[in-house]
Amino acid sequence: MGMQERWQRRQGELTAENEARDAEDLQRRDAVVEAAESPIVAAAADAFARGDGWFEAEVDQRSTSGWSVYGAAAVDFGGPAPTRREITRPGPGGASPRSDLLSRIEDEGWSLHTAQYVYVQLSEESRPNGLLSKDRVAVKGKIVGLYLFRRAR
Repeated sequence: MGMQERWQRRQGELTAENEARDAEDLQRRDAVVEAAESPIVAAAADAFARGDGWFEAEVDQRSTSGWSVYGAAAVDFGGPAPTRREITRPGPGGASPRSDLLSRIEDEGWSLHTAQYVYVQLSEESRPNGLLSKDRVAVKGKIVGLYLFRRAR
């Protein structure tokens, strides 16, 4: 077996390992998303069964934190924005994609009426900076999505 054949075989092995690791990461992410979204979807189903006309859901979007020498909040989203996976549409009567919470709520009989996003500050810490006249301020918080649904059926 020549050098090029060994290199190609090794590249194939590395590709297979990466694909397996990506599949495992995706399964872990789906499990976390399912655990976070299931109570909200269950509450939507319960509200619909009670005959409620409106349903409100508050969903944490992202956490923010950072330091600023100007006394204002700096935002650190902890990495690049998430990329969307290819969404496969379910067949008739099938469930929505796992990561699409709003569609899952709409599948329970609701129609999205209003969506708003607010920043909720959780803490603030300041430190004096010896060389600059400004204090350094760290602000931590989260962005929350507020969704209001109207009964669709």
